[in-house]
Amino acid sequence: MAKDRGKLPRVAWFLAGLAVSGGGACGPRVAPDRPFPEEAVVHRERAPGTVKAGAGRQVVVGELCPQSAAGRPAIAPLLMHTTQWIDTASEITSAIERGATPRFVAFGVDGKVAGVFNTVGLADIALGQSVAAGTYIGGVPCTSDAGQGQRTEDPRCAAATSGCGVAVAELTRPDDPPETPAFPTGGACVSGDAIGVDIDGDGAVEWFPLAQALDGIRGPAQEWAATQTARPACTPAFVVYGVKLEPEAAAGKPPDPRAVVTLDLLGVIDLDGDGRKELVIALRFPTVRTVVVYSAASSPQRLELVGEAQSFQK
Repeated sequence: MAKDRGKLPRVAWFLAGLAVSGGGACGPRVAPDRPFPEEAVVHRERAPGTVKAGAGRQVVVGELCPQSAAGRPAIAPLLMHTTQWIDTASEITSAIERGATPRFVAFGVDGKVAGVFNTVGLADIALGQSVAAGTYIGGVPCTSDAGQGQRTEDPRCAAATSGCGVAVAELTRPDDPPETPAFPTGGACVSGDAIGVDIDGDGAVEWFPLAQALDGIRGPAQEWAATQTARPACTPAFVVYGVKLEPEAAAGKPPDPRAVVTLDLLGVIDLDGDGRKELVIALRFPTVRTVVVYSAASSPQRLELVGEAQSFQK
């Protein structure tokens, strides 16, 4: 009979290794500043996300930063999917503390797995902030596979994310041996005033107007509907950085810089296993950075906001 080992220990200090995979070859490493926002996210009440047919994968989504816990790798837990999407921090950290996320895979800028993070427990790095502590083996997230064990650094990633990237763990029983999960990935690109992505892999690109990414109070829109007007073709990529979302300006005046939000697409991944890709997006506001996930709950033509969270804090 399997035995539950109980909660993993909370650790105030931990050892974490950062090695580059592949025959001892050395790839570029980033020593980023911490991407710490200055304000807490105020969660608005949302109805539970629609459970899609076949959407049975249970995961925790986080952001891996190589040096954000006293100079060592750690993962900020962001969202969790069980029977629905959850962005309540206490529920997500509880799953990590129980040992339900023994291994995260971290993605590079090319959508391939850059490395694996083996969870040891929780570490408190700031007041009210607990992160997954452990050991990381692989290349840093702001790199892509260059072949023969080499990795190529993407300077746009370091500038936008301070060297951090998406990491995902599959929820398991605490006494099960860790496995390295695989997740289908995709790509997106910006053409004109819309971002295009093939949500369901049918070869047809859905185009989502950038002007509708934010709501009337400049927060992430609860729903994001595709337009029926096609845009000129562009080359999709797993990540897209530095998309400026500017408010409509008064006649003859430039947009208010305090209202400009920068959108960084951190990844296009089928997280919940339903065959439709989710969009993991960072929104850089003037004083805060949040990470949101959009999912096509009922149709590839309509994205729904299923969660919003902060990454590393001060």
